Amino acid sequence: MKFYIRTFGCQMNINESEIMAGLLSNEGFDWTENPKEADIIIINSCSVREKAENKMYGAIGGYGKLKETNKNLIIGVGGCSSEKEREELLKRFKHIDFVFGTRNVIDIHNLVKRAMNRERFADFSDKLNEVKYDIPKMPFSKHHAWVTIIYGCNKYCTYCIVPYTRGFEKSRPMDDIINEVKNYAQSGYKEITFLGQNVDSYGKDFGDKKPKLDILIREAAKIDPIQRIWFMTSYPTDITDSLIETIANEEKAAKYFHLPAQSGSNKILKAMNRRYTKETFIDLVQKIKKEVEDVTISSDFITGFPGETDDDFEETVDLIKKCRFERINIAEYSPREGTIAYKYQEDNVPKEIKNKRLQYLMEVQKLINLQENEKYLGKVLTIIQEGKAGKDSTFMGRTINNKLIIYESKEELNGQLLNIKINKVTAGPFYGEIKEVLSK
Repeated sequence: MKFYIRTFGCQMNINESEIMAGLLSNEGFDWTENPKEADIIIINSCSVREKAENKMYGAIGGYGKLKETNKNLIIGVGGCSSEKEREELLKRFKHIDFVFGTRNVIDIHNLVKRAMNRERFADFSDKLNEVKYDIPKMPFSKHHAWVTIIYGCNKYCTYCIVPYTRGFEKSRPMDDIINEVKNYAQSGYKEITFLGQNVDSYGKDFGDKKPKLDILIREAAKIDPIQRIWFMTSYPTDITDSLIETIANEEKAAKYFHLPAQSGSNKILKAMNRRYTKETFIDLVQKIKKEVEDVTISSDFITGFPGETDDDFEETVDLIKKCRFERINIAEYSPREGTIAYKYQEDNVPKEIKNKRLQYLMEVQKLINLQENEKYLGKVLTIIQEGKAGKDSTFMGRTINNKLIIYESKEELNGQLLNIKINKVTAGPFYGEIKEVLSK
């Protein structure tokens, strides 16, 4: 029997889809990239953004049409949307066979077998205590591995559904994570990314309430042939001096932080239940840039949060100009049912204003990107090749501080270290030529 997995949302979901693919493959099911060939379709959903959730609903409808011609097709839905909707998904979509939660992904093979026995059900049991590094996994990359180190979130930002769909923060044992990294290293992987909703909260639930991401990075850095260690996503108040020092001094640590700000207005930050001020956020960014050479920092912002005035928006613009991020992700505020903001805060900023502010932030950031990137023109930078950049002979790779470079190559060198001379810069990627292949 063949299975197909459709993934929506973040790298956490991609990692969990890799786990599900590995578990099903280990049970004798065959992977297919074509849903029309599949006997089993798993939808790994996301509810953080309304757009992603709407795409998921569209996919469910589309796969339902496949079931009209293949009566034995099994369809399962997991991820954050399943946690939010639960049994309602079974009531709304009669062609769905089972719904499962974010904490029992590792039980997917048993869930599928139940569905094959014609059981129609919703299962939200917690299997996190059974997560081990040697769980079968089907990585979608052959050189870059995604490793979840902490589940859930304790922050309860008023706009966010994640604490309600993924539960409280729960860290994996460090030995378990290190064993997983060693397993990847033995298979020739060069890069790993540690994942979590609040990745730098890792280890705070071990008893002493102290974050331990810095310790984990140092331990992982001892493992060869691992050459780069990334992590995402960070929460500003959990960034410790020791973590900054580790990123600065550990050669294998990527010189990159993804640090969501969401707003530059202290009034809006308080309404969002973000636990910092504009001033403390800027101080943190300046500290990181001072201590970590060539570091880049990206961020997230929401425009049009309830009550956001023109003055509040100007505070956000000011923050972006002072922090000079490497990249920003921007979303217009949209009410998410089940969040505090949905219940208590009126969505009172017109959509056209939200969009106008979003477009303005994009233009501000585009100019910053171009100005920051110009200093790299003519330099030779080291990248790890990630894959093709197009259908021709162009490839792409990334520097240790997260700069994307596109170049031509006569051969595929995925996972290899290359020196690239930068001939052209834009507000986005760089363009260059291979000067030296450092490893094969």
